Amino acid sequence: MRRFSSFLALLTLSTALAQGTPAAPAPTPASLAAERELVRRALSFDFGPSEVETRLLVGQLPPQPLGPLPALPGSRVIGSVLRTSSAPDFPTSQNVYLDSPAAPAQVGSALQTSLTARGWTAFPRQGLPFAGTGFLPQEPTDFLSFYRLEEGVALYASLRRVGNVTQVGLNLSRNPNLRDQVRSEAGGGFPRPDLPALRPPEGTSVQPRGVGGGSGSWNSGAAIQSPLTATALLDFYAAQLKAAGWTPITLTPPGRIVTSVWRFTDEDKNEATGVLTLREDAPGRYSAQLSSFRF
Repeated sequence: MRRFSSFLALLTLSTALAQGTPAAPAPTPASLAAERELVRRALSFDFGPSEVETRLLVGQLPPQPLGPLPALPGSRVIGSVLRTSSAPDFPTSQNVYLDSPAAPAQVGSALQTSLTARGWTAFPRQGLPFAGTGFLPQEPTDFLSFYRLEEGVALYASLRRVGNVTQVGLNLSRNPNLRDQVRSEAGGGFPRPDLPALRPPEGTSVQPRGVGGGSGSWNSGAAIQSPLTATALLDFYAAQLKAAGWTPITLTPPGRIVTSVWRFTDEDKNEATGVLTLREDAPGRYSAQLSSFRF
């Protein structure tokens, strides 16, 4: 998962600026506060609408985690990003970042043991549901998923080896559809959404909001930050929809909200309708929705 790329980039840049020149003055409380404000602002713009409040905890775990956190002996806490949301389509979430000297396989085994002991249940299907459809990227190689049904909370853990450490990312989020998701997986897994994978243009960051639906209707949402206009973004994604066999039907005039309507044939040879909508929430910030319907 790449949610924290902007955060790490900003921290790396600030460290280079602070340490790269011997004559540079030591950071002051005021400069550190300004740097923290910049990082918080960047994350807020990258990862959600204005109704989302973002908090950064450097070197700390969430004081009130959405669910019990796993124990990972020997790991180093990089920090946490907490997003409290009042937007119904953007659930409250917490991200925790750790480094471990152990190999990914050892870390994964330790996580599974610890999470199970703390009352988490592994999803019947491990991995990201619907990865590689709509705005969801392909899932990372090492990925674990657990849930706590009573609290309606899901936990996703991603692992990757960088140099001589294993980077661990934990995402805890409230999921109002958790019970249905678990029931669907237990009954044989998810049907595959008929949404093509959409990759962003260069210089554009995407925070997926997931994929949902069923019975012939699917939708994938995302928060997008881009230097492009809504019309230019829609044109970029439209080219990918055409390549996937979708045929454009209508396009609304340029404005704060741009919508294109499409037609395509699904895997069962049924005619279906697709809709791609981009809404400008602020300059350079968009909410995107890709949907499909069968009537």
